[in-house]
Amino acid sequence: MTRFRRLGFTLIELLVVIAIIATLVGLLLPAVQKVRASAARNSCMNNMKQLSIACLNYESGNQAFPASKRTSTPQRSWAPDLLSYLEQGNVVSDVAFNLNENWWRTIGQTGTTTGAAIPNGTTAQLQLKVFNCPSTPMKDRLQKKKETAPEQDKVGACGDYFVVEGVSMAINAELATAEKYPSGVELRGITAAFPDKATAVAVGDGLSNTILFGECAGREDIWRGRTMTPAQTDTTQPNVARARGGAWATNDNPYAIGARAMWNTTNAALGSTIPGTMKINNSNEWAHLFYSFHDAGAVFAFGDGSVRFLRDTISLKTLASQATRAGGEVVTD
Repeated sequence: MTRFRRLGFTLIELLVVIAIIATLVGLLLPAVQKVRASAARNSCMNNMKQLSIACLNYESGNQAFPASKRTSTPQRSWAPDLLSYLEQGNVVSDVAFNLNENWWRTIGQTGTTTGAAIPNGTTAQLQLKVFNCPSTPMKDRLQKKKETAPEQDKVGACGDYFVVEGVSMAINAELATAEKYPSGVELRGITAAFPDKATAVAVGDGLSNTILFGECAGREDIWRGRTMTPAQTDTTQPNVARARGGAWATNDNPYAIGARAMWNTTNAALGSTIPGTMKINNSNEWAHLFYSFHDAGAVFAFGDGSVRFLRDTISLKTLASQATRAGGEVVTD
């Protein structure tokens, strides 16, 4: 009698194999995601390390830290001053970035098309990795703040890091009675607006105890929790709103933490104040606090060049204590 050798799988065997593969994939995906998140966080910490070391090198060469911002001509953030210390010196020159002109300029200060050509607006639109956290989902963002002619629109590549200018007295509304700051107390950060010249000696709390850079990722789109409202900066359009200070070169980049202030908005859905508990990753809106796309916390660079990951469970007062340079607070967390 002829016997036939069976080839292949039965339906049941095939289903069992598929089920095993699905189970293995289900177990593997969280591990892969965790590895990716860890790699992104490490890359973010490396960016912060570069920024803090660049600041220290700047301080060594200029006997002061770079100003957090310049609000009169030339207007800009701290970032253009650090470019030559971040191996970006090729974009700091009169042919690539003129430090004597406003950060968004492509033509002369008169605002007319007949003015002298200025490279700043083009350079400020460069997407520089050192200013961006790889965990941020919306890559290569541009701030496009419409201005009234003949003023040029303020267009620049967005970044995820900012200089912490200290703590706003508005934070007292969030603190318990025993934690509130008395009037007249030192609440400023390591560096402040030009013409202030902040030196390492002035940081009475110690550089290793004082935050220099923090994360405020995702600007100028508004993020509350993990819900995003797209930026609308054209005031001639409805639903105007933005998480102010997105461009790395703008003088709006830095701020003092601790407020629920909102940039002028016509988007009624956002309400009149920033909701939620004031803690890390609550909102990326200007002057509020710190915001990142890392799980359970954010990355910070301290004045001594050290970089740390602080969890969102840290108490608000402890966080604020590390944002002031000479408050004399005792950090207990």
